[in-house]
Amino acid sequence: MSTRGWALSTAITGAAVLAVSVAFSLLPEMREAGQCMARGAVIQFEFARNTEDLTNIFGPADSICRDLVIAAMDAVNVVDLLAFIPAYVAFCMCAALYLSGGQWGRPLAAAAVASAVLAGLADVLETSTLLDITGVLDDPGDLLGASHFGAWSKFALLAAHALFCAGLCLVAEKRRWILGIALVAPTLGVAAAASDHVTRSGIMGLTFVVAWVALLGFALRDVVRAKGAAA
Repeated sequence: MSTRGWALSTAITGAAVLAVSVAFSLLPEMREAGQCMARGAVIQFEFARNTEDLTNIFGPADSICRDLVIAAMDAVNVVDLLAFIPAYVAFCMCAALYLSGGQWGRPLAAAAVASAVLAGLADVLETSTLLDITGVLDDPGDLLGASHFGAWSKFALLAAHALFCAGLCLVAEKRRWILGIALVAPTLGVAAAASDHVTRSGIMGLTFVVAWVALLGFALRDVVRAKGAAA
């Protein structure tokens, strides 16, 4: 596939990631949960380490909010498994090949693609475990260890993917300095969240938004430029 073809694929899959991201907040279960669900509750569930964390997220067993938050979390995680994970893995793979000019054999491109695939697998582990946890909130046993491991593995691998893509930007014949700098941000975000996931996970999320929106924007720009050149 041509560089324009990979840019177009990146734009399409990036648009799919954006669409699913918006769809999360429109889920009926999310609307019904309303104020029962604190801002950032979804990512805090991913990082939950003990029953105290779960109670902070879902409320006490006799709370009127618990069932509403469980339903919302389950709905989000089902959409995550069925749509969001496949979309962002495809986006990350296409982005790596777009930045490498479609050259699969380049070490940075291969490393970026591998990181994206492994991140998706870690996310499947995390998300499927979270769906199990909501059924046993008061006694999750070893499930929290698996979801915690999957979550941090996912974010670390996605940060690595962004770094490899940044490398592709900065070693190319025509360097993409702005995009390269934006793609370094997720590594800083993951480091910030690792130091305090309760207060800094939002910062990490923002760094991924910056990096992925920048990727989408550059891909769209190159699609338009290539179309104009062909015309």
